[in-house]
Amino acid sequence: MTTSDANVFITGMSRTDVHVKIDRIVETKGFVFGDHAFAVDVNEVNGDLSIRERSGSGSIGVVGYIHEKYTINIEAPESASLVLRGDDGDYYISSVNGKMDLNLDDADVELTECKGNEFRFRLDDGKINMDEGRGSLDVDADDADVVIRNGKFDKIMADVDDGDFVVETTLSDAGEYFIAGQDGLISLTVLSGGGQFDIRHDDARLITEGSFDETERSEERTKLTLAKGNARVEIRADDGRIRLSSR
Repeated sequence: MTTSDANVFITGMSRTDVHVKIDRIVETKGFVFGDHAFAVDVNEVNGDLSIRERSGSGSIGVVGYIHEKYTINIEAPESASLVLRGDDGDYYISSVNGKMDLNLDDADVELTECKGNEFRFRLDDGKINMDEGRGSLDVDADDADVVIRNGKFDKIMADVDDGDFVVETTLSDAGEYFIAGQDGLISLTVLSGGGQFDIRHDDARLITEGSFDETERSEERTKLTLAKGNARVEIRADDGRIRLSSR
């Protein structure tokens, strides 16, 4: 799906087909001149559903006031996978258990009860909130904030510039975990498991809570261990804050 400035609601349900409802209401007050075409193409492509907003030609001038309310409601099978491309807008996704591939700009995303095993996020200034997650997590963000609770990830690859990356997860002994940040907060809460933590930092401030043992510390590097596991966790940070905690 490719959209711009839409409020998108996607709900996984016990159905075999997809239901799509698109509402766009434009309210104006004053004098409006010009023309701007709007269209959304909905097509089946090799058994998948493609929803693509068509870029309109022309332009609109307004002396006064214009307001647009643009909403897309989708009911899909619970096992569906999502590939979303968008600009601004808000995305509310619930009970969709397939692969997630989101490439968005300034959008805000709320994921609830999504039980898939592969999550890939590309964001600029938006936000992502998840109430659970598992499998692999791949995040590349600029000023975006990412908050994930109740995770069971065996692979995390996250690169966040100035935003905050806050994640709760269990650690798998065979897992792969790499988190890089610059001026924001990196917060990792270990729900269960343990292992080796290799933290390279510039002016970052490191805080630990829980049963972490320090094995090495210098101006640019800190190594920690957490019993009850053999996972390897690498963290890279510049001027931000690092907070590690265990439960």
